Amino acid sequence: MPSPMRPITTPALLLAAALHGQDCTIPFTDSLFATHVEHDLWYGNAPRFDGGTDSLHLDLYKPAGDGQTARPLVVLIHGGGFHAGHRTELATLAEDLAERGWVAATISYRLGFYGSWLFAPPYANDPSEVRRAIYRAQQDARGAIRFLKGRHQLDSTSTSAVFTLGFSAGAITALHAAYLDRSAEKPADCGAIAPVQHFLNTYPRPDLGDIQGDLEQNGHDANVMGVVNFYGALMDTAYMESPNDPALFSYHQTNDPVVGCGLQRPYWGLGLGLPDNNPYLYGSCAIDTRVQQLGFAPGRYRAVLHQGDAHTVHDPPALSAQAMQWMRDLFCDLTTAIGTPTSPQASLAPNPAHRTVAITTGTSTPTHFDLRDTRGRMLQQGTITGGHTDLDLSALPCGVYIVWLHGADGPAHLRFVKE
Repeated sequence: MPSPMRPITTPALLLAAALHGQDCTIPFTDSLFATHVEHDLWYGNAPRFDGGTDSLHLDLYKPAGDGQTARPLVVLIHGGGFHAGHRTELATLAEDLAERGWVAATISYRLGFYGSWLFAPPYANDPSEVRRAIYRAQQDARGAIRFLKGRHQLDSTSTSAVFTLGFSAGAITALHAAYLDRSAEKPADCGAIAPVQHFLNTYPRPDLGDIQGDLEQNGHDANVMGVVNFYGALMDTAYMESPNDPALFSYHQTNDPVVGCGLQRPYWGLGLGLPDNNPYLYGSCAIDTRVQQLGFAPGRYRAVLHQGDAHTVHDPPALSAQAMQWMRDLFCDLTTAIGTPTSPQASLAPNPAHRTVAITTGTSTPTHFDLRDTRGRMLQQGTITGGHTDLDLSALPCGVYIVWLHGADGPAHLRFVKE
């Protein structure tokens, strides 16, 4: 559900709000920009479940020509049951986000755990193996977040408007990286425990270390503003302790047979012995109960619990759009209004305006314009020739509006208030 809009009173109040809020003249919901990708950025090495070492990398997708200095950041985490999958599976989503003004990182994390004495994963030796795989993954996600915050000036990203978004095991990872936030909550299975015994072979299971992990201890935290959870789960909903915990957007089909929406073992609906050595996890339906108990503020929680029996999203374009809008509403100050134009030649007057507002581009080159509200919705568009045009505002309600100019020098924006 969207954040409630605070009452708009005077331009002075609007200016004060603008000085303290995120610049949201970009809608973050429409494809507006070309993109640039940096592949295979290394963010650390970490020990595998079997004693080897994993070299961890991410791909970073950024908008080009957007003019932002504090872009919102989304860390995308793939699924695969903690034994399979690859970050490139989320490349299309990352590209879509970058086209809309976000910076998106697709990350790799440690995969693998000991299977049963007879079968490889997804069969597990015991529930501890899956818990340890979840724990390692969330440590890696935290390391990736710290790595990205550490280069925020290079990427023109915010260190506060940071989100994680995951599917299945990736959502499980994202949830734990956000809510497993105290050392006292570390699962006992993630300390040093009895080794795995397979026939004549013995495999040690050492302590996995602090919940934060050792990657990229660069002075930045791994805190996030919110989590987008597509059919994930928590080992314990008690990790969520306060209505001020990171905001949450959840999607789950209510009879998902792989990651249950309630309190169930993974693969509960598939049989063949797959669930037997898996731990019980609290899916999005169970998490919903916990969030309702805690009383998250309106706009900080949204759950789409779809009546269905598939481990997927029933309408990907619609849910993707909803998630983007929800994230945008979290970091955008909806009262952001009077500001300076991003182009020194462009201007509009009067501001505040009543029935009309005049736009001057400062150039004779034809310039395309979009008029949008603070939710990013398109209201008018056209082309300015001769460097000047008047916009008719008579049909618009009082409020804050943004004019986007798309000229030869790239996009620019101007904000105004209609009274």
